[in-house]
Amino acid sequence: MALLPILLFLSSFSTVLLQPPNKLTKQEQREGWQLLFDGKTTRGWRGAYSETFPKSGWRVINGELRGDLQNGGESSDVGDILTVQKYRNFDLRFEWKLGDGGNSGVKYFIEERLPKPELGSQAGYEYQLIDDTNFIYNGKPLEPDHRTAALYNVLPANKADAVMNQWHQSRIVVRGNQLEHWLDGVKVLEADRTSDVFLRGVAQSKFNQYAGFSRIPEGHILLQDHGHSVAFRSVKIKRI
Repeated sequence: MALLPILLFLSSFSTVLLQPPNKLTKQEQREGWQLLFDGKTTRGWRGAYSETFPKSGWRVINGELRGDLQNGGESSDVGDILTVQKYRNFDLRFEWKLGDGGNSGVKYFIEERLPKPELGSQAGYEYQLIDDTNFIYNGKPLEPDHRTAALYNVLPANKADAVMNQWHQSRIVVRGNQLEHWLDGVKVLEADRTSDVFLRGVAQSKFNQYAGFSRIPEGHILLQDHGHSVAFRSVKIKRI
């Protein structure tokens, strides 16, 4: 009697594994999912503080959106890229891959406030992507709120070190003040932006001088140029 549920689970799991990158299933289309990256073009994206997409640095190769970056600093090469549209409540899913020592991130609630930052990139909520094991920050191993899937510099994720040189699946869910970060099918961070824990995290972060950081209502989604090669695919979103 227990065999049927197991077979149904394996069948469903196999379907997920066999789904090609950068494609929506018929069910996802019915549910309102939209691809943010079609695997062929950079349509729907532009450079931060720009009306156009960068002419170099970010490339589409073999169905991957790659940041072929070199300098190892925040927004140090061609700069960040972001969605043309803004989002408020959403379920965002994406696959990513970094090499040894890699560093990048996916930000949300990006406002592009003026004046444009002279150094670094626009402040926003960042789903951190980094080599947890090997990256050295200011001469020290990474703090918990600087590791992969953390809400960067605000709250840590509850997870083991992420393995580099392989594809991972990530997910960001926003419902009003409720935030969730997922990694490889597991919820690793949950936060309420009105809670004391969240507000303390913001107060001790480098964002404590950014007016209204804990109350940003909506914004663009941003892929970070941090001077390290990174690849993205199957980037999709559903407004909720």
